[in-house]
Amino acid sequence: MKHTEEFEAIPGFNLEAYPNRDSTNYTTAYGLESAHTIVRGTLRYKGYSSAISGLIKVGLFKNESGELDGFTYKELIKTLLGNRTMSDDQCQQALAAKLNNDRFQVTAIKKLGLLTDEPIPAGVKTPLDALCKKLLSSLMLPSNESDVVIMSHCVGVRWPTGRRENIRSNMVVYGEEDGWSAMAKTVGLPVGIAAKMMMDGEVKERGCVLPLSRSIYEPMLKRLEDEGIYERREVEEADDFMC
Repeated sequence: MKHTEEFEAIPGFNLEAYPNRDSTNYTTAYGLESAHTIVRGTLRYKGYSSAISGLIKVGLFKNESGELDGFTYKELIKTLLGNRTMSDDQCQQALAAKLNNDRFQVTAIKKLGLLTDEPIPAGVKTPLDALCKKLLSSLMLPSNESDVVIMSHCVGVRWPTGRRENIRSNMVVYGEEDGWSAMAKTVGLPVGIAAKMMMDGEVKERGCVLPLSRSIYEPMLKRLEDEGIYERREVEEADDFMC
């Protein structure tokens, strides 16, 4: 997350992107051995990386077991800052110092409800588990709101003729208010389509099969498009790669 950058390829979204683990594992699977650069990243709304970095600095990602029965979330923060019994003013000062006076990170911790007198649920043993329990409630998607799933690919191509192109495809899928979320649709529909293809005998391979062959992914993409999940592709000739 230290290498987060603004992502402006999709108009209307205030996004940032950061590298997601080792991207080179995909070179062989996708037949991209000749590619000079491959980067697989994660998209989030701007500010996400900073907020998560603040939680990490305070120690809320620690996974060492301890005794948290009877703790409130505020007392957990105070303990991570060095003293469970410090005053609220001392806690504010210690938190600001821990986060190098980053007002955004301090505000994120407050808005997530981590400085409240709410008790930590019984049985929770680690700061990470306590954080997860809190996020489950504070970040629950209300029934009158919808989520969105975004996928973006950018490929810089140099053809044998020397011509260069930037090919970009974007997929944006919205969830339904009081209906299926975008996450549910983009995860569940491909699995359902794959299962039906197997039952109908369209998938001949057996065992653990990746959808990397045209016979699998082309009909699957067409059926996903029928369900409203599709990409928009743009191709532009360029003097240099813009991905």
